[in-house]
Amino acid sequence: MGRVVVYVLITIAIIVFIALSPINNHGRTPPGLNRRLGSNFSKPNFDPLAVKMQRIAEEKGYAGEGDAINLENNSHAEEAEDAGAGEYLSDDGRLNITLRLLVLFPLLDKKPRDGLISFEELEAWNVVQARERLAYRTQREIQSRDKDGDGAISFKEYLPQFSNEDIEKNEMGHGEAGWWMLQFRNADVDRNGTLDFDEFNNFLHPEDSNNKDIQIWILREKLK
Repeated sequence: MGRVVVYVLITIAIIVFIALSPINNHGRTPPGLNRRLGSNFSKPNFDPLAVKMQRIAEEKGYAGEGDAINLENNSHAEEAEDAGAGEYLSDDGRLNITLRLLVLFPLLDKKPRDGLISFEELEAWNVVQARERLAYRTQREIQSRDKDGDGAISFKEYLPQFSNEDIEKNEMGHGEAGWWMLQFRNADVDRNGTLDFDEFNNFLHPEDSNNKDIQIWILREKLK
């Protein structure tokens, strides 16, 4: 029992740390350059189950994309059930946060399994969760913009507001057609004029990309 109490206390401390962490603060991003060009992201959620509930709420129209839901609110019991989280609901329909922490702790405590969560273990968990979130958002963008259903995104599908004349002018001011086209071409590794899932994921989330052309583009934008 004592070990369980320690797990709960340590995990609560981790949650508080994440909530207060400056990692999510994009204030250091230079004006005119969003960290993620494709989407505005709310503060990441520590629990994958809560993320799943959030997505169900969005799909049903109960919450806007990126709007956080209150996990202790019993109005979200339906999402919890749909997410397969019925076992974590208390009698009043609220999500049992303590029980969820007990489930999550051993998932983080891996190397080594010593009853403690190190910085490296927490970092590894956050990286995996972040990558999954980015992939999910990218897939949602593809589903909403892939008009011809070929599984790839053309420049016109993602940015239909630019005419052929705008593209030909190739103006390179921030947000202009040429500015976007340069980043699109950086992401288009196979040079076929469209972006597949991985290419589009790099395009939407440039600072998480390993594409060297995109990394150089970001550095130039920051220098500007």
